[in-house]
Amino acid sequence: MGLIKTIVNNFVKQKEIESEVSVDENIKKYDGINMSSLVVYAPKNLIELNKVIDCVAGGQSVIINFASIKKAEYQTVVDYLSGALYAIKAKISRLENQLYVIMPKSVKLATL
Repeated sequence: MGLIKTIVNNFVKQKEIESEVSVDENIKKYDGINMSSLVVYAPKNLIELNKVIDCVAGGQSVIINFASIKKAEYQTVVDYLSGALYAIKAKISRLENQLYVIMPKSVKLATL
């Protein structure tokens, strides 16, 4: 899992967490599956998870950081997200504590 952390730390510019996810309209798509982008998101509450679900339903992979979620809400958030991902046939894999990657069904994750 060190490789994923290195990639995130070295290639993703750190900035303040925003409450909105924006998708570049110029991103190349192939058969409706986004092949060239990865969204990194840190939701603050349950309602903001809908943005993550919309991205995955649209064919994007998302790295999601749950560090901003209160401990008391964490299980509810994970349960809600798991149900939504099941409904759209997406996959979720844990990278580290409170750091997950969520992928559409068509995306494969390989670890080295």
